[in-house]
Amino acid sequence: MSALVTIALAASFAAGRPAPDSTHPPPPPDAWLGSDKVKHFFLAGLTTATAFSAARLAGLDRRPALAVGASAAVLVSVGKEIHDRHVRFSGRDLVADALGALAYGALVARTVR
Repeated sequence: MSALVTIALAASFAAGRPAPDSTHPPPPPDAWLGSDKVKHFFLAGLTTATAFSAARLAGLDRRPALAVGASAAVLVSVGKEIHDRHVRFSGRDLVADALGALAYGALVARTVR
């Protein structure tokens, strides 16, 4: 739930961004489906799984390790969009990130070890 709150706050932050610089061409349309969204999905998922695994190796129980994984995915995802805000802050990218983090989180939560 905190991941969704963080994503919503980041999206509201992006709404107040300055107009694009006239020296740069406008970015292409931000489609819901495309290779960029697939990359966001898998990168957020990989971040979740990696942070979860690192937290488990450090001795955390499953639930706190899942929180670490989700938090890492939120930090990377929102940080990437804040970095990209001079081109375009994309709420659609954040949706793909959230879906990837949720999917991988569900997978690692069900692992036996």
